[in-house]
Amino acid sequence: MIPCSGDRFDQWRLGEAGGSIAFAKGGIPVFQFENKGQYERYVKLKRQEEAK
Repeated sequence: MIPCSGDRFDQWRLGEAGGSIAFAKGGIPVFQFENKGQYERYVKLKRQEEAK
């Protein structure tokens, strides 16, 4: 889990990677990944955008 972002492109990358938005204890929204591969894909997509 990582903190949820309100940025629509971060949310798009989350969906492309196969992750989802979930709620942690206390009702805090977070980006959640089922496995390490999904997380790594999200990070790769984010880095590609930052490199532009």
